[in-house]
Amino acid sequence: MTDSTDGKSGMTARDIFNGAFRQPSPQPAVIDLGSQPAQAGKFTITGVSRIRPSFLSTLLQPTFSATTVKQLADEAREAAGKLQALGIAKQVSVELDKGDGINVHFRCQDGSRFAVRTGVDVGGDEGTANVVGRLNNIWGGGESFEANYARGTKTAAAFRGVLAVPLAADPQRCFEVSASQATTDQRPYTGHDEVRRSLGALIRKQAGPVQHEVAYALAWREIAGLGHKASPSLRALAGHSVKSGITYTCTYDDRDSLTVPTQGALIKSVAEVAGLGGSVQLAKAQVELQSNRPLAPGYVLSVGAQVGALWSLDGQRVPLADRFFVGGAHSVRGFEYRGIGPRDKADSLGGDVFYAAGLSLLTPLPRVEALRGHLWANAGQCALLLNQRKANEFMRFLSSPSASIGFGLVYRHSMVRAELSWCIPIAATSSDRLKAGLQFGLGFQFL
Repeated sequence: MTDSTDGKSGMTARDIFNGAFRQPSPQPAVIDLGSQPAQAGKFTITGVSRIRPSFLSTLLQPTFSATTVKQLADEAREAAGKLQALGIAKQVSVELDKGDGINVHFRCQDGSRFAVRTGVDVGGDEGTANVVGRLNNIWGGGESFEANYARGTKTAAAFRGVLAVPLAADPQRCFEVSASQATTDQRPYTGHDEVRRSLGALIRKQAGPVQHEVAYALAWREIAGLGHKASPSLRALAGHSVKSGITYTCTYDDRDSLTVPTQGALIKSVAEVAGLGGSVQLAKAQVELQSNRPLAPGYVLSVGAQVGALWSLDGQRVPLADRFFVGGAHSVRGFEYRGIGPRDKADSLGGDVFYAAGLSLLTPLPRVEALRGHLWANAGQCALLLNQRKANEFMRFLSSPSASIGFGLVYRHSMVRAELSWCIPIAATSSDRLKAGLQFGLGFQFL
């Protein structure tokens, strides 16, 4: 057989013949290690000074139940994250090595046992200075005790102690027991002091953006310190009341910020029943909605609404401490704090039904990232209606909101929101307290 050359390719006939029968080179096999069967072997942990064996057993149960390498690694990282979230360790590195099964080792930096901090809280038309002491990981299972003492512009003195215990070694589920006492001065909006002492317990569960909370509270409230100018209606509401009740709260919150959100929604509902002993028997429901949508870079449209109602279950007057109040920089702007609703002389009396709604547009400002322009419109009303059962009064309540419009500036911070607004009330009742012109607000939640 003679060789001839293909002029185009430069290959001989023999090369072409041999290439037709040449076997392809074998490809290396690809092995997915993550899906390989695996079982946890020995577990060790170093660097933590206090951890309870029963807590550790519960924490690691999903890790030891893993059946693949990937599942085991994911569960180990999840357990390490829970140690950090509960304050048992500041940092945790996870190490896996082959032995009798796959051995898991947590190398930790021990968490702080004690912490003390001072700070300033704002909200509800008040600023308070506080001192907080916290004891972490009390019994080796992520338990904590926190004590808070505060004094403010309206709070003469307030103390609160909370013992929190995680359930099933999960920081997203906890049981809390609390005790608190606070004395607040409600002047000049209502001419009295309010003293509140309470004991409570709750169970809370967080699952992504959804949080469920069931709470019981026993509260002893006192309306006291009435001045000589106190109205007859306020004097009739003064004195002691004891409330024993259960509250269920469900919250969906996927907003990207608690103070100045640019996207996401908030849906919050609260239902309360009181009458398990004590002198107060009532049912109370409240819903809060908020939606935030970016329109263009830097422009955010926000829509919010709140509505609530309460009913006396024994036909008695609802205590002042349980009523709804509307108005102020955090509620319906353009009105004083508690400036909308029933009033006797200078005293705000609150209501058993209310609603409030707001529409706002945040705009960018040149060269100032943390500052935003703000255009808004608010409306709301508060009334004492349900126990009167007067259909015409209820329709008037719905159809005659107090309203305002305005513009201003919003300062965006991760911990607080500050607003400076120029307010223009456009609808009000004869009993409303207006706040036309400049109004300043500082806090976390705004309508």
